[in-house]
Amino acid sequence: MPFNYLGTMRENQYRFLRNFLLRERQAVSARLRYINSELSKLGRVTVIYEQQTTQVQTPEGAVTDIQTVTERRQGIIISAGSSLEKLVQAYIAMGGNPNNVSMFLTPDDLQFASDLDPDEDPEVNPNQINTDIGVPDNPFDQPGGGIVGVESTDSYGPGGLYRGGRPNFIRDPYTKIGRYIDLGDTNAKIAIKMDYARRWATQEIKELSLLESRILKLADLREQLIQERDELIQQAVGGSVPDYPNPNDPDRYSQALNLTNIVTEMDRVFYVTDENGNPNFEAINSGTGDNPTGISLYDTLFPNDPGEDPFVTL
Repeated sequence: MPFNYLGTMRENQYRFLRNFLLRERQAVSARLRYINSELSKLGRVTVIYEQQTTQVQTPEGAVTDIQTVTERRQGIIISAGSSLEKLVQAYIAMGGNPNNVSMFLTPDDLQFASDLDPDEDPEVNPNQINTDIGVPDNPFDQPGGGIVGVESTDSYGPGGLYRGGRPNFIRDPYTKIGRYIDLGDTNAKIAIKMDYARRWATQEIKELSLLESRILKLADLREQLIQERDELIQQAVGGSVPDYPNPNDPDRYSQALNLTNIVTEMDRVFYVTDENGNPNFEAINSGTGDNPTGISLYDTLFPNDPGEDPFVTL
């Protein structure tokens, strides 16, 4: 496997990896065009959820109204002509219910209630208290703010059911029952009948399941491509290529994990540098016994031994 090393390496291993990664920046434009092309083909699924007004108690003991959403879906919008649209159409034609596939939550896709970002809106109180069901001046447009997770609490619900660790959606059977039971023993009589009711349609159900898996894989692929485009590549090469010309926002991206900064730091470890920080690739920074520097400060970084093939990076 090429470059199958991380923290333990020789100088020539680092140099080959360094040169490879820096050259790969030339392919960022083509890679970005491909990602955008694939995203347009994949399409996206947008779910419209029912909105309602809920009263919550503030820390001061007062009651305030918050606009929130339920898990009840009022509509599904799919990009016209996309791969997802075709798969969902086929799924419905075979008798599948698209609401059973996924909630299609997108926590990173926010819709502000005002024309301004809440951080820039003078009408928004920056000290308002965030609640479990939303923020008063920036209400959720998806259940749970677009996140399915578990509840964090030390309280008990009806029937003595401990709420901590319970899922935050309302379809959990233990939440509905109000206590922990062995579902296998309790529902055995019904399960036997349902098994015989569906056995003859096993093949059709499996075909629906395969289509459902393909829909989820495309939805996941879209999420991965967006993350690659907006986070992974931005973090690595932001500020050093034409397609990402602006330096990374330090509040969002780690400056120490930018490729340029990593290479600069590692060059200083492996090589002797001049007053401008330019490395001399012919002079390994091994330091001396009295002044250990460079690779001598790391037990897992090595110079090239005389008997080693300088072109082997394994």
